[in-house]
Amino acid sequence: MTTPLIYNTVFPSLRDTDTVAEATRRMLENQVSDLPVVDNAGRLLGMFKLERLFAELLPAAATLGDGVPDLAFMSDTIEQLRERMRQIEGAAVHQFLVDPEHVLHPDTSPFEAVLLLYKGTNAIPVVVAEGRELVGMVSARDVLAALQPAGAK
Repeated sequence: MTTPLIYNTVFPSLRDTDTVAEATRRMLENQVSDLPVVDNAGRLLGMFKLERLFAELLPAAATLGDGVPDLAFMSDTIEQLRERMRQIEGAAVHQFLVDPEHVLHPDTSPFEAVLLLYKGTNAIPVVVAEGRELVGMVSARDVLAALQPAGAK
């Protein structure tokens, strides 16, 4: 029998109809860069990732293939970036969904979660195998908190 995975069962999530503005507000509020998106039944549809949002703010040439290695030649200001953000902030998050790189299950070994975090995954959804019901999220902070001695704050 495997040791239960270290994961947080209280976590922020989005509905596919939530807007980009709501998603970014919740990212800031919860200090996260990835949020799971669920349907009305709580099934995982995908992830809203800050990386995908940033790709939308960049010129297309910067994100195609190897992209433009340096955008120093552009004269865009922070106001121009804000305008690009205003253009998409009312869009539904389902337009920005990406499949999670990895999905874990409640009985997955904690070592598997640590390995994925070590390799660079920011947040890992924990789903019930049948039906993809989202039951938790694993982040580096969750693992660090679980490794603290009992009673430590």
